[in-house]
This record gives sequence, C-alpha cells and structure tokens, in this order.
Amino acid sequence: MPLASITLFSNNLSDQMLTMPSCQQAASGEKIYQAARDFLWFQDRGYPREAALQWVGDRFALVRTDRDLLRRGVFSQSRALHRLAKRVRGTRWRRYPLWVDAHNVHITVESLFLQRPMVLANDGALRDVAGLSRSYRLSEVTEVALKAILSFLQAFPPVEVHFLFDAPMSQSGELAARYRESLQKHGLAGEAMAVPVPEKHFPRSESVIASSDHAVVEFSMHWLDLARWVMDFMGLPFSGYDFRGLSGE
Repeated sequence: MPLASITLFSNNLSDQMLTMPSCQQAASGEKIYQAARDFLWFQDRGYPREAALQWVGDRFALVRTDRDLLRRGVFSQSRALHRLAKRVRGTRWRRYPLWVDAHNVHITVESLFLQRPMVLANDGALRDVAGLSRSYRLSEVTEVALKAILSFLQAFPPVEVHFLFDAPMSQSGELAARYRESLQKHGLAGEAMAVPVPEKHFPRSESVIASSDHAVVEFSMHWLDLARWVMDFMGLPFSGYDFRGLSGE
C-alpha cells in the first residue's frame, strides 16, 4: 500500500513531535560522530559502558538527549557484530512464525510518522532516541502506525504472526484488540494479546522475533527489524543519526 493511501496527520499532531528544551542545545552532527567513535573505542577496550558514556558525554558537553542517542545507537564491536549475524535478511523470515515485541515495534513506527529523532545503531537496529515506552498513550497516529505495519505484513505475510504487548502499559489491552481486529481484516493468521512479560513468551528456535530492543535482540537466535522494513516499505523519511558505519554494515 503506498504512503499516500494512508490518512496521515492533522495539524494538531505537530505538538506530539519531540522537541529539545530551549535551554539546551543539541550537539552538532560532527561532534556526535566524534563522541560515538570515542564511546565505541572505550567499549571495545572493556571499559564499563555507563562509565564510558559519562566520560564521553562530559568531554563533549553532551546534553541528555545526545547521551541517550549514544546509549541506544553505539555498542561494542563484538556485541554489534554478534547481533548483526543474527539479523534475518531477504525474505526467509516469512517461512517461520513471527513473534513481535509489539509495543517496541509499534512505538518505533509511530515515531517515524511523527518524525521524532531516530538512530540506526551500529548493531543494525532502528530505534527512536527518546525511548517513550513508559509514557506511551494511544493517539491519532496509533491507527496510522497500525495500518502501516499490517499493510506491510499483508504484502509479505509470514506463516503466522504473534503480537505480544506489555500488559502493565496503559491501554495495552485496547491496542491488542485493535491489532486482533486488523489481523482478521487483512486475512493474516495470528494473534495479538497483552501479557505481563512478553519476553518470557518468545521462543528461541524455529521462529523469528521482531524487535529493536537490545535485550530482546541479544536473547533471540533470529531477529527482524520490522519497524525498519515498514519504514522502507512506506517510504518514510529517516530523521536522525546513522552509526552503521562504525561496524561496517
């Protein structure tokens, strides 16, 4: 389904876009990439990750958003390459059941539509910089993201798809119900439900897990960056930093 076929924003969505407080100034692109290289250097030499981030952040006078960008976008070379090796490529993932870290994927796609700052990490994953999971609420863009995700899966259907939402998060049951209804409308085999801890339900073998959460990616044997596939499928613009070159992707 082309991007133009989905009804997007009304003007009142603009206030949902992530903005930097006026009292802070984000670092320049050149400074961010210099800081990213230093952060990678320390991690590759065994320095504690958070201590390295604090040192690099202080050295380059990075504000909190810039530090979050590095935290979500730069990992040690060994860890990044390990995750990249497990990422499925091409369309072979369609032969297996797809288990979706549903809030992670959905919120990432919403962030793309809202043009929030994003990062393509050196482990190959697309992530939103803000990490909005705890404060997430349904909004006008919820249905837009849902339709984009289901349109992609309708075009490239897996054998079955399981959307698992975090039950403790607000309105998770309602969001799961919307996905169940949409699965039926799109003729896709699968389910959508809210569970206390989705990670406990993800199988390690004979399946593919869709997520960009670093802990889920680390756990999985095969993972799919579903939000990134949706971004390319819908022709959505990427607004952010690309650290993939740090690991030679």
